Amino acid sequence: MSESQAADVAGPVAVRIIEDVESLRAMADTTRLAILYALMEPQHGDLPVMSAKDLAGRLGESQTKLYRHIRQLEAAGLIKVAATRMVSGIQEQRYQASQRDFAFGDGFLREHVDESEAVLHALISTFRDGFLSAFRAADREREEVPAEEAFRRRKLFSGNATVSLTKAAELRRRLDEFSDWLSENMVEEQAGIRVNLLIGYYTDPVED
Repeated sequence: MSESQAADVAGPVAVRIIEDVESLRAMADTTRLAILYALMEPQHGDLPVMSAKDLAGRLGESQTKLYRHIRQLEAAGLIKVAATRMVSGIQEQRYQASQRDFAFGDGFLREHVDESEAVLHALISTFRDGFLSAFRAADREREEVPAEEAFRRRKLFSGNATVSLTKAAELRRRLDEFSDWLSENMVEEQAGIRVNLLIGYYTDPVED
């Protein structure tokens, strides 16, 4: 077995702003999101380089099922071939994410509502599945989380209320401040525990 880096492959960017329809469509699927998240999860500070076989083992899926999804992510530029190696006389491609994180351009999302809705469904479904998996694992273990490890406890909050415009503006401001804090502090550390967040906010349409 031998391995070589793919020629002329640039390293991943820190944050990619999603502003093209092809990327939106590529992300509008839970399997493709799972592939993307697996490749965007740093290992020892670097993004992993994985083959379709590696990804299949990680996600519990068949290689055959993943090939189509991998090709679509690659075509959108969200992942790239970072290395190749010969395995039993067959050239195996190994993939890496093109970015460490991504964000969506707000105006762009409004211009492409259908694709944006599909991505939102996939993101929410992915978070839901992860949350339920952690919930079931903790239930099976029947483990009480000690006070000094309160960070391990799951948190789920859903709320709605009719509030003044002033309070609505204050709520949004505080969310923006928290988002800014997350942007500065949600950086990968080699020693730690992986956390998963999904934050949303919206107001009901204003009636004439």
